[in-house]
Amino acid sequence: MHICDLLDPRAVKLFARATTKEQAINNLVDLISNTDCLSDPERYRAAVFERETKGSTGLGAGVAIPHAKSAGVNKPCLAAMVVPEGVEFDSLDGQPAQLFFLIASPHQASDAHLDVLARLSTLLISEEFRKSLINATSVDEFLKIINTKEKEEIKEKKEITEQAKNDEAQGKGQAKEGFDLVAVTACPAGLSHTYMAAEALENKAKELGYTIKIETDGAAGNRNRLLPEEIARAKGVIVAADRIVEMDRFIGKPLVRVGVVDGIRKPQELIKQALDPKCPSYQTGLLNNSSSILMRMYCHLMSGMTYLMPIAATAGILSAFAKLEFIQGTQLGLFLDKIGYSIGTLLFPILSAFIAFSIRGRTALVAGFTGGVMADLGGSGVIGAVVNGFVGGAIALIVTTLAARFLKGHDAIVALLLYPIFGVLGTAIIATYFTNIPAAFLDECITTLIEDSGSLVLIIIGAVTAGMMAADMGGPLNKSAYAIGVLLLADGLPEMGPGSMVMASVMIGGMVPPLAAGIASLLIPQAFTANEKKNTLVAIAKGLVFITEGVLPFLAVNQTKMKAVCITASALAGAMSMYYRCTICAPHGGIFIIPLSENYGGYLISLAAGTIFGAFLFASVRLSLGKKE
Repeated sequence: MHICDLLDPRAVKLFARATTKEQAINNLVDLISNTDCLSDPERYRAAVFERETKGSTGLGAGVAIPHAKSAGVNKPCLAAMVVPEGVEFDSLDGQPAQLFFLIASPHQASDAHLDVLARLSTLLISEEFRKSLINATSVDEFLKIINTKEKEEIKEKKEITEQAKNDEAQGKGQAKEGFDLVAVTACPAGLSHTYMAAEALENKAKELGYTIKIETDGAAGNRNRLLPEEIARAKGVIVAADRIVEMDRFIGKPLVRVGVVDGIRKPQELIKQALDPKCPSYQTGLLNNSSSILMRMYCHLMSGMTYLMPIAATAGILSAFAKLEFIQGTQLGLFLDKIGYSIGTLLFPILSAFIAFSIRGRTALVAGFTGGVMADLGGSGVIGAVVNGFVGGAIALIVTTLAARFLKGHDAIVALLLYPIFGVLGTAIIATYFTNIPAAFLDECITTLIEDSGSLVLIIIGAVTAGMMAADMGGPLNKSAYAIGVLLLADGLPEMGPGSMVMASVMIGGMVPPLAAGIASLLIPQAFTANEKKNTLVAIAKGLVFITEGVLPFLAVNQTKMKAVCITASALAGAMSMYYRCTICAPHGGIFIIPLSENYGGYLISLAAGTIFGAFLFASVRLSLGKKE
């Protein structure tokens, strides 16, 4: 399979025009929509925008490779676009992007297309190749340039492989002597960045006269996997990855740990760092020094929340069902209430355990679980559970580090007895005498603030949290508001505590933008572009089930003003929801769980008011801006 097998001529556009990053992405998705590769273009579009929130795919040097895996993709495909004037794409070098490739990949597909995408990514390292594509005057010429360059690359790789086999057969070369460096590259989607980083490191190492073997941990799994003897012989290790990779195999080796983008942009710097005699050796459990402490703590918290949410949803929904008038007091109601309550008692231990697990793996689970139990016993609520989860992880990290240093050869006994006992005792002591007391005080203050505040304070809380949900669609404000809502909801479950009101404002804030955009497009179609009108029903459906990204296709024209509309409408709905003291029993579900909320009539009024007001603002602003296809 070759690159042009995935690149349909209908999905290539030269001399394109785009003024914003969002417009460029929408244009690329529309190009792929011209083919038969997508079953649900809007689902795929939302996945591409969601991928951008994890880090810009603007690689610099005039190139951007947005990409995503999605169930809305029938088969692997590519789109290409050239914007001669350039588009500000939040690129790493701060320069506009001119050459765009959009990668669409299904969740389940053969590995063959991943080899093709890897080949494309490596070809784009060449400045000459990039310039020839940007200067192409026709689609046929564009495809011909790719075909020619790809054949040259395949031929060169084949010659290198044959030479390596000959060297190995003769008992020389790297098979005998090992490599100067070994490396692992991995990006969240496992597509372009993984292979571009590998190619950049390989080329720079060759240029500097070093040998290197690189494991690409991509969408198809580990390719070119590093062998224990290769790691042992290497002088240094580079891990350029934005997700978890297997690290314990590198214990004791000089190691540089960075994000995958640094592997693309700074290969020479990384190679020199890894080979520097002062490069620190990797020790088990040590965290990545390339990111801030706050960001690492946030990632650990999100790991805990990932496991918390299905437990919270189950406990909340079952308990809410048990309280319905026609079920309450019956055998079914008592059964559901008992199950909901029992599951609810696991919320704090689960949250703490998986925060600790994120810090130090399985050896921290018991310590983390203990932290959640201590938070429950000490009345320190969800704040205590979070803090004690970090305490459990830290204790496990210290104990395992010391054990690895002083108790080598006793791994089984240490793992079965020492880790759990020291983790439990250490976490319990610190929780009892240090963390639980201030955490309980803070938790009580927050609960009292929400329960006893007047309408004005509640309105402000609702407006802020709901507005944050609409501010950046999966960005830090959106995620922070959602995290606050989920944690406060969990603080009261299985009962509908005051935190469930905040969760209600958070959910309504995420539902309003796509609903408002869809309703406005439905009622005043002349104010919207053809692409936006095509997404009307999809936006409404996504809004009803609390998928805020359904509004993204409507933000291409003047994103600043349209986001202001979203924030205003969501803030109104969130303020009204808090004013009516509406509650939600689960962290997701949208329209499906509203009937289980307390004061669901007020919640529906709030949702309708925010949607109607937002639709009016959407239509008014779009009419003033005019249509821009």
